[in-house]
Amino acid sequence: MKSIVKALILLLPFLFCSLAMAQTKSDSIFVFLNKQDFPIASVDNMFIPISNPSLLGTGSASGIGLAYLNDEKEWQNHYWIFLNTDFLSYIYERDHSNKYHTLALGAELFPAHILPNLYAGTNYRWQEGGFEDGSFRTGVTYRPHNSTSLAFTWDNPKHQSPYYRLGLAVRPFVFTDAIADYRLELSVDANYARYETDKDYEFKKPVLGIQTQILDGVKVGATYNWEEESALVNFSLCPRNLEAGGLLRSKKNDNYGIAWAQLTDWEHKPFLGHTNPSWYKMDLKGNIVTYTAPKYKIGKIKIYDTGDKSIESIIDNIKQAKDDLEIEGILLKNPSFSTSLALQEELVDAFNDFKSSGKKVCFYYDNIGNGGYIFASSIADKIYLNPTGSVDLRGLSISSPYLKNMLASLGIEVLNFRSHEYKDAGNMFSEERMTPAEREAYESLLQSLYDQILQRMETGRGDRLVASADEIINEGPYFIANDALEKGLVDALIYEDQLNKQLKKDFKFSSQHKELTEYREYAWAKPKENLVAVIYASGNIVSGKGTPGQKIAQETSVDLIRKARKDKQYKGIILRVDSGGGSAQASDIILRELELAKTENKKPIVVSMGGTAASGGYYISCNADKIIAEPSTLTGSIGVVGLMFNGTDMFQKIKVNWDTVKKGEHADMVSINRPWTEEEKQMVIRNIENCYDDFVMKVDAGRPNMTLEQVKQYAQGRVWTGEQAQKIGLVDELGGLEKAKESMSELIGKKGKLTLVDATTKKEGVKISINIGELNVFTPVKAMNTVNSDYIKLYELWSDFGQDKALMLCPVVPETLQF
Repeated sequence: MKSIVKALILLLPFLFCSLAMAQTKSDSIFVFLNKQDFPIASVDNMFIPISNPSLLGTGSASGIGLAYLNDEKEWQNHYWIFLNTDFLSYIYERDHSNKYHTLALGAELFPAHILPNLYAGTNYRWQEGGFEDGSFRTGVTYRPHNSTSLAFTWDNPKHQSPYYRLGLAVRPFVFTDAIADYRLELSVDANYARYETDKDYEFKKPVLGIQTQILDGVKVGATYNWEEESALVNFSLCPRNLEAGGLLRSKKNDNYGIAWAQLTDWEHKPFLGHTNPSWYKMDLKGNIVTYTAPKYKIGKIKIYDTGDKSIESIIDNIKQAKDDLEIEGILLKNPSFSTSLALQEELVDAFNDFKSSGKKVCFYYDNIGNGGYIFASSIADKIYLNPTGSVDLRGLSISSPYLKNMLASLGIEVLNFRSHEYKDAGNMFSEERMTPAEREAYESLLQSLYDQILQRMETGRGDRLVASADEIINEGPYFIANDALEKGLVDALIYEDQLNKQLKKDFKFSSQHKELTEYREYAWAKPKENLVAVIYASGNIVSGKGTPGQKIAQETSVDLIRKARKDKQYKGIILRVDSGGGSAQASDIILRELELAKTENKKPIVVSMGGTAASGGYYISCNADKIIAEPSTLTGSIGVVGLMFNGTDMFQKIKVNWDTVKKGEHADMVSINRPWTEEEKQMVIRNIENCYDDFVMKVDAGRPNMTLEQVKQYAQGRVWTGEQAQKIGLVDELGGLEKAKESMSELIGKKGKLTLVDATTKKEGVKISINIGELNVFTPVKAMNTVNSDYIKLYELWSDFGQDKALMLCPVVPETLQF
């Protein structure tokens, strides 16, 4: 976008000068390149800046090039050097002792969501030492459809009448799927000019043209100018980043040729359609999250951990690999990443889409962890294991400590105010062990998740397992590699240095590389874009301001939503939620802003749930037009909890006395140094009940597919998987961000391409990326981090919610699950 704005700003003085010189007289200094007769509506090589500078905006001319002239007798001391970008070009020309310079600009005039495919540009060519005697060419091109390109150029040579040219090009194969549309282009150009000042303007005889690319990377074309009775033949070969070719112009007593070559910014499609099948060696390590937030902020400096990777960036890589014509498979060596089961499912969907094109996915492990095997078995065509390796396949579990007796021994009484027995977010502090309601909820939750895992393993690898997935898991873990091979968990036991040989044997190709290719795009017309704002809501829901991705801070989140809902370029908002909840009041204020987006701004809201969208995370989601969750998303937990502490006995044990002076019966109500009265307890209970009733009514209002009785039945603090929630009506559809995009397209009901815009990240400031994990390479540091992590979490809970009387907090988050 910045380059477009820059181009338009620079374009204005050239257009102004063009108008000022329109009535002047003199000979044009355009010589050989001006006679090429390339079709101005479809010229597609490094000569764009001269033939039709508006097409610089398509990016088709980008690169560094050299052209050399040859007349009928010999090579001449006449050459051109091209330095082209996607909006700016400089051309140096040497004609024996004469030197010429050309500066060209071209850009798309409007953003794709307003009016796509309209380009404008201009060039100015002058002889060295005579800048004021130069000549202009201004061009405009419009491509309303992939089949049609319309162009207009306007020459303004100094001291000579303006010279106009109209061009039309068509691609007849657009309307058939059997042949690629860029294989054939037909063109007609017409000049409108007068060659003498005392003559009237008139249309000259047309220039007819044909351009072909019957085989990828082989371009052949020709034009015939009926007015000048001249013919032009052009051809080029395009292997990878090189385009080399020539043109021959024939006219009575005026024949010449130009040889040229260009190194391009992008790669052409495989030369002659030949591909060298390769594996894309994908690096899948670190922490996969819905949104990457800076770990630290120092003023305007943002420090990011390179170990954190967004799920969207990884899926984009997989899509690019699918479109890369030379990539026939993805190879993952010892992938080691942490994420939720829900985001793992998004990855599985992306890999399955990759495989739908006939491409393969393979894994090599020295050792396979529990979650790693669940992932690999879902998608792998082959899994290879080190002969001394293991498969640590064990299933799922939830474990929780219970601190009531410990706290009581210290003299601390815990008051756990909860709306229902299933709302067990505070149970670890108030209970001696897992309550029956808690166990029932966890059993249901784990069974749903476990069934999903079994289904994924059976679908991906059931034909190779010697028993059912359930039996295989129950007999694990497999510490001996041969046991894993015998059970069908892996396909071969090999060392890493044997991998290429094994790949060659199993798939007939073994070449590997880590870079993906960006191919040249040949489509003429881009669809009109419908912009949709994406707001990422990750972390605990808290009051005040905060950094997106670390916490869902109420003031910051409301500001982001308000800007998005009032921005007319956005057709809707996708809220990407990954949160176990938090402050009830902050959740309500955020929900209020989302409701205003629907009522005041008439913008649809779609919620895409990540690993968790429960309690407060569900509260801010409940009024969306569509709620999308993965089958393993943890959601629901419609309930309220409040935790209070009484430390009277503790202070007595440590011989600390408290005295209080107060004005107001309940001035010291939340003090930890005295017992709560029954009246005060009832006040908190009433508040919890009121918050819960409000929660239920908000869900009822936002879920027209459910009755109030159904909402009450499935609320009560119960946590559900996305699969369960979809069956009972709390969730509309199962899927990830791609499914959310589909739902948004249906809701906005507009033709064109739906484009997601990150409306969360502020572009200002300095971004620094470092691998923070490498700072913890010493064992003592790593050990301290492990020991301190639980205390840090407890401190964060106190810091986030210490002032909140009512919490919408989910007891289960992905970190709770052992997998």
